[in-house]
Amino acid sequence: MSQASFPSDDFPAFPAVTLDAPDGWEPRAFAGTVLALIDDRGPEAFSPNVVVGLTRTAAGHTLDEAAAAVDEYVSQLPEVAPVDSARVEFGDRTWAVSEFAYATAAVGTVVQVVAVTVVDHGPVTDVVRVTGTATPADYEASLPAIRQIVADARVG
Repeated sequence: MSQASFPSDDFPAFPAVTLDAPDGWEPRAFAGTVLALIDDRGPEAFSPNVVVGLTRTAAGHTLDEAAAAVDEYVSQLPEVAPVDSARVEFGDRTWAVSEFAYATAAVGTVVQVVAVTVVDHGPVTDVVRVTGTATPADYEASLPAIRQIVADARVG
C-alpha cells in the first residue's frame, strides 16, 4: 500500500508569509484567510484590514497569469474604478499590484490594494495574494498603512 502525506516532496508545504502590523493594528483570524491584520474600529464601523490568501496552482503558473486572475476579478466588481496597476519589487520578490475602488452592498464604496506573487515548489506553484481594504471615509489615513503592510510582506 502506498501513502501520500502533506507536507512532503510531492505535496510541499505552503510558503510562510509574514506581515508587520502598524501601531493600532492587530492580528485576527478570519475564515478563508491564512493571515489577517485589522485596524479594529468596533462593530458599528468598517475596520480597515489586510488579509492573505494562498492558492495552489499547477507547476509553472506565472506572475502574468496570477495578475490576469486579479484583473478578471476586478473587471467583475460593481461600479469599479481602477486606480493603478504595476509590477513592483518588494524585497527579493516581484509582485503584481492593483489598486481600485468599487461599490459593495454592505459598506458602500471600498478602496482595495491587491498584490500577488508566485512561489514555485517543483510539482506546484503557490499564488500568494495580499489584499488590503479601506473605505473612502478613512482612506487618507488607512491607505498609507495598507500600502506599507503590503510593501513589507515577506514570503519564504
